[in-house]
Formats: sequence, C-alpha cells, structure tokens
Amino acid sequence: MAKPFRWDFAKREQLGGWIDRASDFHPPHPEDLDTLRETAARILAMSDGADLAFIGRSPENFYDYLSGIFDGIEGAPALSLVPFSMRGLGVGGVDAIAPHKFEGLRAALEAQGVRPSAIAKGGAALCLVDAVAYGGTFESFVTVLHRIAREDGTDWNAVQRKLRIIGLRVRTKNSPKTWRWQQHQRWLDLVPDMSIKNVSVPDGYLFLLASGPDKVTRSFHEGRWDEDQSGAAPPSEDQLRGMALAAWLYDLGQTREERHTLAGLIAARPEMKQAATRALVTALRRGH
Repeated sequence: MAKPFRWDFAKREQLGGWIDRASDFHPPHPEDLDTLRETAARILAMSDGADLAFIGRSPENFYDYLSGIFDGIEGAPALSLVPFSMRGLGVGGVDAIAPHKFEGLRAALEAQGVRPSAIAKGGAALCLVDAVAYGGTFESFVTVLHRIAREDGTDWNAVQRKLRIIGLRVRTKNSPKTWRWQQHQRWLDLVPDMSIKNVSVPDGYLFLLASGPDKVTRSFHEGRWDEDQSGAAPPSEDQLRGMALAAWLYDLGQTREERHTLAGLIAARPEMKQAATRALVTALRRGH
C-alpha cells in the first residue's frame, strides 16, 4: 500500500510548474496572517518543547509555515502532518475496522513517524494539534494508536504519558458556564496522564482552516486507507491554490524577519519560564 502523497515545499523541483498554474491565488489577508502567527506562537509556547503532529488537513497551514520557520534551526521540534480523517468511531469502534483497511492506515501513520513504540521510546513528548469542535477526531486518533499499541505489544502506559493535545477552538467569552470539550470525553480514561490545552482563535479563521477548500492534500478517509496508488494525481484548482499558499507560507517562514517576529510573540507568553521555550526563542533569533 502506498502512503498518501504530499508535495514537499522544501524541494521545489518536485513541484514542477504546478504553482504557476494556480488561478485566483492571493496571499493571506494581513489579519489572517496575524492570527496564524499568534496561534503558532501559542502552540509552540504551550507545547513546551514537544514534537508536533498536526492531524489531518485542517492545520496544514501551520505545518507549512513552521516547516519554513524551522528550516535549518538546530534543536527545533520535529513536525509531522499526519494523514487522518475519522470523526466518529461508529458501531464496534476502532476494532471494527477491517484488517486490510487498518493496515493501510497504520502504514500511513508510521510513514509520518507516528508509531506507538517510537512515541514510548522517544525523548520528546508528542503534541497532537487539530481544530476541535466536539473531540471526535482526537478520540478516533488516540483510539487508533491504542489499537496499534495493543496489537504490537507496546506498553500503552508508556505511550500515553508522552502524548499531549492542543485543540484549536472558537474564541468565546470565558465564564464558568463555558462549554469545554475535554470535560465531555469518556475516552480520556485511556490517557489519564495526557495534558490537554486549548488555543482560542476567531471563528472566521477557524472555519477557514477546517472548511476552506484550498487544501494541498486530499482527505485520507477510510475509503482510501487500502488504496494502492503511488505518486500524485494532477492537482485540482483548489489544490493548486493550496499549494501556492503552502509555498508562500514556507518561504515567509524562512525569512529572518519572520523568525524574529515569531520569536517575539513567543517571548511575550508566560510560558517563557520554561527552559524549552526560552531555548526555542534563542534559536529563532539566531537563525538566518
């Protein structure tokens, strides 16, 4: 089974002339770009040196932006964009997924370095990042990891101790009556030591992340988990605009000015008291 294909924006020769064919592409609105920067700064500060796994297509803008930011930066967190689309478990839960389907999903996750045995033995924690409404995708993803660990004989307790979650949530007024998704999850019994934090973002921007059509990658849902296809089909118009945006964000992240701007936003956070956060800010300010 072939892993889902995604263009590598650090290797422009891989893209050929596709980006030049993107019609009606415009760089992000300044307000949206400010939101992306501020949200990225909060993710990095809250993750406290953990490696970052962006789940599915919704957070791919952060992956491309931070891939540029971290290019050549020694000691930066590892980044992965994990192909995964599964918002509900359905009857029988994750154990009801047919073996041939599950093997395809497992292979795709492992191709991105997301393997329970590696998580358990790795030095850094792994922080899962995604837009969240009710927690269905996080439930499905963690439960999939649990099944893989169980089938491989990996100590799940060692895995769950290394997991973190940062959910991207619609910004609302904070009050004792605020609905908090993590307070309504029965599956959290699987991960008693996992910390969950949330970053609030404007509702319009979160809708753009979660529902905007201009994505680089195709959705990797259950119907594709066992497909046997290598390489990439010609991109659609939506994909071409997504590719142009990804390249633009990657290039922006590589600039000295952008790295210094992001470092300043992180430095203004209370998490600067963390050694890993201070080290990252120093590395970004030294980067060229």
